[in-house]
Amino acid sequence: MSAIPDLPEILPKTGLIHSVENNIKFGIWIMPDNQNKGMLETFLAYLVPDESDHLWQFAQNQAQQSKNYGATFKNVHKAKADIYTWLAWQDEPGRQLHEAIKEPILNATHPKSQDFVSWFKRLYDLE
Repeated sequence: MSAIPDLPEILPKTGLIHSVENNIKFGIWIMPDNQNKGMLETFLAYLVPDESDHLWQFAQNQAQQSKNYGATFKNVHKAKADIYTWLAWQDEPGRQLHEAIKEPILNATHPKSQDFVSWFKRLYDLE
């Protein structure tokens, strides 16, 4: 990129924090983990508590089976169907993503989240 000539070609697994003139910095994080294809919901699936793994697997299977009954979500949105199916079965059903991360519904301290959390803290000087 000519505007930022020293931007790396390959994004580091730990995310990118880049400084430019006037002490301006910006960060780049590609969901879910800078390495694999996905989206926010793909990342949040990493945060399903280990003790809920059986229910999580069942929710994923049911979301896939729903296609046999006429569900119209696109395959590219399977991660969204999975996480929202799983959230529908929690107490209280249908929590929003931002609520689930604050509750024990999703484990924000899961080891798979730590690269993102560390990147976020570095970017916003929260460490």
